[in-house]
Amino acid sequence: MLSVSEVNEKAKALLETTFAGIEVEGEISKFSEQSISKHWYFTIKDENSALNCAMFRFANQKLNFTPKIGMRVVLTGKLTIYPASGAYQIQVTQMREAGAGELEMRFNALKEKLSGEGLFDASRKKPLPKFPRHIALITSAGSAACADMLRVANDRFPMLKIDIYNSLVQGTSAPSSIISALRRADSAGYDAIIIARGGGSKEDLWCFNDEMLAREIYAAQTPIISAVGHEIDFSISDFVADHRSLTPTAAMVDLLPEISTLYQNLDGAENQLRKFINEKIANLHSELKMRYFELKSKSVDTKITQNLLNLQNLEIKFKNTIDAKFANLTHQIELKNEILKQKASYFELTKDLVQIQKDGKKISLEELKNGDKIAIVSQNAKKEAQILD
Repeated sequence: MLSVSEVNEKAKALLETTFAGIEVEGEISKFSEQSISKHWYFTIKDENSALNCAMFRFANQKLNFTPKIGMRVVLTGKLTIYPASGAYQIQVTQMREAGAGELEMRFNALKEKLSGEGLFDASRKKPLPKFPRHIALITSAGSAACADMLRVANDRFPMLKIDIYNSLVQGTSAPSSIISALRRADSAGYDAIIIARGGGSKEDLWCFNDEMLAREIYAAQTPIISAVGHEIDFSISDFVADHRSLTPTAAMVDLLPEISTLYQNLDGAENQLRKFINEKIANLHSELKMRYFELKSKSVDTKITQNLLNLQNLEIKFKNTIDAKFANLTHQIELKNEILKQKASYFELTKDLVQIQKDGKKISLEELKNGDKIAIVSQNAKKEAQILD
């Protein structure tokens, strides 16, 4: 009977003998460097599989480039087993670039295509609600990311109602699962929808680079938040969504107001309102007091007294005017009487005098001739006559 250690040692020897000096091409993911030893530990992958790798300092310090996630490389080394864990890996002695990784190229091609169609345009993005009351969360219901999001939501905005749409978030079936959940959530009238998944490798997150999912997010009527992976992870859903959050937890921070801040804002608003009302009341009181003194200075008694004085002045003016009129008329009557007296005296003096008229015109006796017909006119009578001599 073999012990576990013996099995791992024999397998290690077999692998190193059989797969010594092999070359492997793949795309780098999950790259890390030990801070002290400077050894590299990373994974290379293709579309279907992944393989752990180790490149120690004596080998990696010879490279003239720095490997990055998504870079496609060709590795030379031997296949071995790390006995402590039984995990097999490539112990890399050489590395060279093989161009951009296939997944990275596919990602960039789809990104360029959808961008050209306007799916990423900022003008088409819907604003997030200021105070959401009911949202949908599309994620793996049992994941740590889901639990963290629910905890943060309850801490920040406990009155929020959240419906969870359990969905696959990894693997070839994940896009159709997410699309199905998104369609149901979008038709339910939520204030916002969050599509979320915790961190992982590029291949773990690849389902969020699906073209059909991107188009479904773009067509949704509800504001969509994409919260996939960590801050350094970008997916097509991030670009097409109305808002990208750095992490699932950050999505709740981005979407929800903080209840304690709201309480403080309300307290501040209440203080401002009370101050405004008190100032308004004080101003109105001052104005009322001023109006009171104005009214008192213009009281009814004062107005009546002033109007009586005005009426008395008018009465005096009217009486003076009438008196002047009467005096003028009296004078006129006196003048007329004097004229009448003079005319009466004249009438008395001339009542016995006569006037000779011929053809309606006054004529003297010297001008009369024999046979003239004349009229003899006095003040009271008129006689016709004819001159005989």
